[in-house]
Amino acid sequence: MAAAAHLRRLRGGLDGALTLGELAARLGRDGTGLLLILLAAPFLQPLPTAGLCVPAGLLIAAAGLRLARGGEGLVLPRFASERTLEEATLRRLLSAAEKIVGWLERAAKRRGPDWARSPRLIGWMIAALGAGLALPIYVPLGATVCAAPILLLGLALIEEDGACGLLGLLAAVACVAYHAAFARLAWVAIATFLKKVR
Repeated sequence: MAAAAHLRRLRGGLDGALTLGELAARLGRDGTGLLLILLAAPFLQPLPTAGLCVPAGLLIAAAGLRLARGGEGLVLPRFASERTLEEATLRRLLSAAEKIVGWLERAAKRRGPDWARSPRLIGWMIAALGAGLALPIYVPLGATVCAAPILLLGLALIEEDGACGLLGLLAAVACVAYHAAFARLAWVAIATFLKKVR
């Protein structure tokens, strides 16, 4: 089932607020990949997301760890599964994810090396990206840089696309390098300031 079509049907069938647990159940077999896309989509734009990074990052990290450990299906922690999302919020989220996935799906198909679409490898990388997203430290465009590879890896899971998985893994490495470079610059700036103060 095409992910974009699934998201469209899900959006069309909304009739009120849903808990995250109910949403996960409706996402079905491809629930992990689709939830990753839904959680990453709001961070692809550069505007502030009002503190959503920490809870979204923790959910993404939890989903990644389950994949990495060989777990099947989507299981949310209790604190997350009972969280309610209003219908208007769900519609906006599903609409944004549908547009992004629809665009990406035109190029996605089952191809590429098997290792690049391995759920365990993708899971470990998603867990690391989710943890990075959840860190309450401001990095310019940091959430966007984390969200892009998460979205690619989520699509790789759904479409079993090794090429998409490889792009997601390369984007994840670039994300780590970006954050490391920012941390280095911040460290140098602080050290320089402290020298001047002394």
